Amino acid sequence: MKIEIRDLEVQYHRGVILSIPELSFGEGRIYAIVGPNGSGKTTLLKTINLLLSPSRGKILYDGREAAGADEDSGIRRRMTLLHQSPFLFSGSVYHNIAYGLRLRGWKKEEIQSRVQEYLQLAELGHLMHRSSRELSGGEYQRVAITRALALGTEVLLLDEPTANVDRAHTDQVEELILKQKTDYGRTVIIATHTPPQAHRLADEILFLLEGKCAGPTPENFLTARVETRNGEKFLRLSPSVEIPIPAEREGKVQISLNPNELEIVPSPEPGGPTGYLPGTVTKAILEKGRIRLTISGEIEVVVFISRERFAELRINLGSTVMVAIGPEAVKIH
Repeated sequence: MKIEIRDLEVQYHRGVILSIPELSFGEGRIYAIVGPNGSGKTTLLKTINLLLSPSRGKILYDGREAAGADEDSGIRRRMTLLHQSPFLFSGSVYHNIAYGLRLRGWKKEEIQSRVQEYLQLAELGHLMHRSSRELSGGEYQRVAITRALALGTEVLLLDEPTANVDRAHTDQVEELILKQKTDYGRTVIIATHTPPQAHRLADEILFLLEGKCAGPTPENFLTARVETRNGEKFLRLSPSVEIPIPAEREGKVQISLNPNELEIVPSPEPGGPTGYLPGTVTKAILEKGRIRLTISGEIEVVVFISRERFAELRINLGSTVMVAIGPEAVKIH
């Protein structure tokens, strides 16, 4: 199903929270909507799913605008929206995944086959008969994702699908999401505040800021705070990472870190105008003659280094490294 947005505006309490002149989503592709909390990502997904009505403009589904409850229901059945904080019914994991299929009129044998197939794909087969109330937070989220994917709708709308999933299982979830495109030809639209995940999964990335499309998505888009101490301003990225920085604003800010300006260093240099982020190398990909490293620690960042520097540092997956972050790497949006 092709989805087209034209002159879309959504208002809340008389304020415009989403304003998108033109946007389209083709069939069989993965799209990522990236932006900070409050940027309009969830609102966009709910509007596409016909849970919110636009104040102005329209959305076309295969060239037709939804009109009336019956048509809305028919379009919505071709889509699945996974909320950021999903709800599982009481009962077993099997019951939760089978429920939506049963509502769609699937036969018992078809439901059994489908549930078992997706539990195996998600490596959750051992939880089939477990009560939803006995699941850990990460298991709960993974079951909810599996339930959404198992419906097999043409379009999947996923709101922060790995927000509560531990890093060890995030790769499994992302692989399952990729299969929806590669194996089944479905369209997937993901809302995430994590640019590295968007780059791993998406064919196209949309950057939202304050409800508007804001151009190319910056790498390492983060929320930070500008604070003042002893008359000097510094940027706090995490409880243990701060950078002296000239800034006019104070308080919460949205920033991006230029991956070409970040450095991998053997050890911190005390007293310099730089913050140091310890982390573990979780991905290393050759990209356009350079190495794209994903470093996971208190925050996850992408760093670009040359192949020569990569060899010199003797980095491997699982290596513990130190990322040097200077003021020149920071852009405040």
